[in-house]
Amino acid sequence: MGNATPLADLMVVSPKLKRSFLIDVKGLYRRNPWVIKKKATRDSLYYVLAFVPDESVNRFFILSQRQVNTYIRTELARLGRADDYPMTGILWKLAEAHENRWDLLPK
Repeated sequence: MGNATPLADLMVVSPKLKRSFLIDVKGLYRRNPWVIKKKATRDSLYYVLAFVPDESVNRFFILSQRQVNTYIRTELARLGRADDYPMTGILWKLAEAHENRWDLLPK
């Protein structure tokens, strides 16, 4: 459904447990902060941050919504911004710890 999807980009069913979950994909082609808007908390929402540069290999960072929300709150506090600040996201360096963490997704 692309940009019109209200909750996430992908609706997925885990192969073993047959549990459904959502994936929101965010992409960058340069090392910049990942712009991610805050959403109502859902236990079954995950983020795949895709780094797709022009001249090197693609990289993927997998985070739960809980992790993303924690990073967003921390960054807002660090910058002294209100919780309802409209432009939110996480820094590139924070995402790096989650590279190739496909094991985080439901089995």
